[in-house]
Amino acid sequence: MIRTLLAILGLVAAIAIFYLVFLTGKRGVKFATPLNVNLNEIKPEQWKPYGEGLVLVNLDYDQDPEWLFFYRDEYTTGQIGGIIYDAQNRPRGDGSISVPSQVPVYLIPYKLLPDYLPGKSNGYLGDDSIDYKVADAQKVLTPTPTPQSDITPTPSPKTLRGGRLMVRGHFRQRVNRFSVHWWQGADVGYGSTLATTPGWFSLDEENPNDWGKWEQAPKEIRTLWAWEPQIDRSNICQVAPWNLIGDLQRVPPRWYFVAHYEDKKLRFCSSTIPTEPAFPEGQVLAYLLDGHANRWKEGVQPVPFSDVDVLRLAEPEILNTPPERPVVPVDVDFASHGVIHSMRWLVEMIPPSSIKDPVRWRIIRAEDR
Repeated sequence: MIRTLLAILGLVAAIAIFYLVFLTGKRGVKFATPLNVNLNEIKPEQWKPYGEGLVLVNLDYDQDPEWLFFYRDEYTTGQIGGIIYDAQNRPRGDGSISVPSQVPVYLIPYKLLPDYLPGKSNGYLGDDSIDYKVADAQKVLTPTPTPQSDITPTPSPKTLRGGRLMVRGHFRQRVNRFSVHWWQGADVGYGSTLATTPGWFSLDEENPNDWGKWEQAPKEIRTLWAWEPQIDRSNICQVAPWNLIGDLQRVPPRWYFVAHYEDKKLRFCSSTIPTEPAFPEGQVLAYLLDGHANRWKEGVQPVPFSDVDVLRLAEPEILNTPPERPVVPVDVDFASHGVIHSMRWLVEMIPPSSIKDPVRWRIIRAEDR
């Protein structure tokens, strides 16, 4: 009896404290719950609401939705972070009796990114902008746009429910960050894993701008391809896979991205193979990818290769004097039908024959090195 009375008194006191701390503000974005929390009273001042402000989500599959909040950290990096506020009726680490039938009186902030827990201290969600989807076992739910101030979405059916929150981070209109977030438990909050690249991500190793599966609402995304510029003058990128791996033996399960740069391949960054590359290494890569015989000097028998993955390509210096038609060696490592070749290709410059004629490069020999 005494224990129950103490629990009730503690709950009443908690409600009173919550009212004094959180309900005194008169401006800002408010939760559409009986608590009517003023967002400005619970977030750091430097966190400026990004996009939709507060969004109802349910990633932990309980009966009550949570509040997803994206912000731009204007006083530090200026990048975009995220946090989820969870209304609970008992704070973490408290041993008192919870009363499920009562209105939640504690607002628990669970950080997504950035955070400082093991495996999560690896950056922000985005640089210039972000977009996101919530994935469950069957489909992906896209967010419903809402105003940035005095947000009052209805908890059902507009709540985004699922087991994964997927966030794309954009830099210069391309995706350079991709993160996945999931519920782990009240004591640790949300797990997060982040893939980043100095280039950009695509969902295809042949197409640098393929995000069709994202637009078509997949179950969830497990493989990304990082496109990263390597040889600027020839617009050549290395393309490497990033895989989302699950450690299901852990309690709770953990997910993390693993980059496989040992499986990288070289491609033209635009995915279009140029007809007349301006530099010799571009001509070698173009031939290995398309096999066109006219990339060889007239009268020279081409060395044929097919099913090629180019692994490494040199960027040679070009000396124009002497002679007037320089021959430049290009070292290249590639696999053809799974067999590794390390070769030196000799490429000759064909000077312009008129003011309207471009410089051309033609392969004259290929040999093992």
